[in-house]
Amino acid sequence: MPLPKQKIVQGFKYTVAAMPTMNGGPSAPKGGPSNRKLVSLLFVMFAFNLYQQTKTLTTGMYTPQNNNAPMTTIGQYEDEANSIIRRSYEKSYAHIIPCDDDFPATTTNPSSGKACMKKTLDYFNTPNPDGNSTIPSIPWWFQTLLRDIQTNGAYGSWHHFYTTMPPLNFCTIGKVGTTEWRKIFCRLNDDDCIADPKACGKKQCVWRTTKQMPEGAPWAVFLRDPLERLLSGFLNKCHTPLQRRRENHCEPNFVFNPLTETTDGKNIQAPSLIEHLDDKDKQFFAAYVDVLPLKWNLHFIPQAIACDLYRNIGSYDFVGNMGEDFMSDLERMANQFGGQLPEALNTSFGYQKYLNSGEKNTGKDKKYKTGHATHAPEKVKKFYTAQTVRKGLELLSIDYVLLGLEVPEWARQMLRDDVS
Repeated sequence: MPLPKQKIVQGFKYTVAAMPTMNGGPSAPKGGPSNRKLVSLLFVMFAFNLYQQTKTLTTGMYTPQNNNAPMTTIGQYEDEANSIIRRSYEKSYAHIIPCDDDFPATTTNPSSGKACMKKTLDYFNTPNPDGNSTIPSIPWWFQTLLRDIQTNGAYGSWHHFYTTMPPLNFCTIGKVGTTEWRKIFCRLNDDDCIADPKACGKKQCVWRTTKQMPEGAPWAVFLRDPLERLLSGFLNKCHTPLQRRRENHCEPNFVFNPLTETTDGKNIQAPSLIEHLDDKDKQFFAAYVDVLPLKWNLHFIPQAIACDLYRNIGSYDFVGNMGEDFMSDLERMANQFGGQLPEALNTSFGYQKYLNSGEKNTGKDKKYKTGHATHAPEKVKKFYTAQTVRKGLELLSIDYVLLGLEVPEWARQMLRDDVS
């Protein structure tokens, strides 16, 4: 049986399996010249249609050469997780309008990325009174994502930390250790507070140095498995009533954190839409994953959007992963940039003890953890079902395609078990 063929659609390479026929062999066109002419005509029509789509909607930002995520197959058939990611990406994120000419990708100007996404939002909001538009239909959750990232802080300055000790720019992403990274950069910029206490505020902490940054200072970022990050955000922002009330980040709040209404001078508690759900881990998490796109909170948007990574991650000097090899990546970062960074990293993460012990960062060992950790890696099977895995892969497909992140084996196995 021949090997699966490679197909490229909108710049995304994936495997197309040879489908078996009744006798077990691969299907193939049969017949004489008339059938061959029909096949040729269909191919021309398909090629022309694909050209028309890519002419206006191709991303221009992803090619097979920078594909870091291997496409897994089972036998000759595409793995379900990869199939979900591919289909979702092609229907949604692949339609981001190229805008490098109008708004060049840059690590120092978040407004450029925001304006770039606004171009796509405006394109899909083009009025169509006659109902005959050639603009493709996109998933509703992608439409709301394009809408919400314009106002939810996705392009806020808080994504950018920097220091001169050593010279380093850092892209910080919600639910990828931001609390600890903030502490690290405050330690690195400690001299700023001694020289000018007023510049550091009440907490005497500044994660963006007041000193002049040298031109060409390197950039670094840490990424995280999107499914694990999604659960971590839920555990930190939504899991308990106190968490939901304290920060109002479990959005939409009218569903997960309804306010007390005032009617005729009397306080009336709004009805709870999650009654009998919020004490059931799998059901409550599934409900949140289904509803979250009604109002995308900045802690749950794809990592590829932060710092405009989907356009410029190739220019970063260091990319780490907050996974099992997190501690090794911290050491690699410390060795690469030096200065006071190794000491600051070790104070927050204790990576040297981990490496000396030979342990992996599985999320189970709390010996060296911070109080902010949610230990999401050890809780995935407690909260995830096959259906929430599918939904998470769909919503966050851009992270797997453009950032080269791999689907964890526990998620693939959960999908396999669901159909076995």
